[in-house]
Amino acid sequence: MNKKEKYLIGVSVFVILLVLGLWYSGLASNNPTTADLDKEIQLTLVVDNEIIADDALDVTDDSTLLDIMSQHYDLIVTDDGFIESIEGIDQIPEENLYWIYEVNEETVNVGASGFVPEEGDHIVWELTAF
Repeated sequence: MNKKEKYLIGVSVFVILLVLGLWYSGLASNNPTTADLDKEIQLTLVVDNEIIADDALDVTDDSTLLDIMSQHYDLIVTDDGFIESIEGIDQIPEENLYWIYEVNEETVNVGASGFVPEEGDHIVWELTAF
């Protein structure tokens, strides 16, 4: 093998390794680590002062509360994003009973579609007079 052939083989191997490295790093950057993907929250459903569900949920970092609820519970949601029914238990507007949620025992003034829980949050949904 002459010098020119060795040089071309060397350059070809280098280019192939470079392309594979860039491809692999591109895949790695598009796939967040497990630490970026998961956090745990606690979610409780309350009806008539009775807990009907109390679940520890692993959720993705950017999931909204509405996304989480849709993935884990049977919901009826209005076109505006308001939850009307959870697990077959409907709001009763005639009696002013609505599904309201609190986070860490504090009222939240953001709809479920706009709220992104943080690690360790305890979210309580309660069918309550409003």
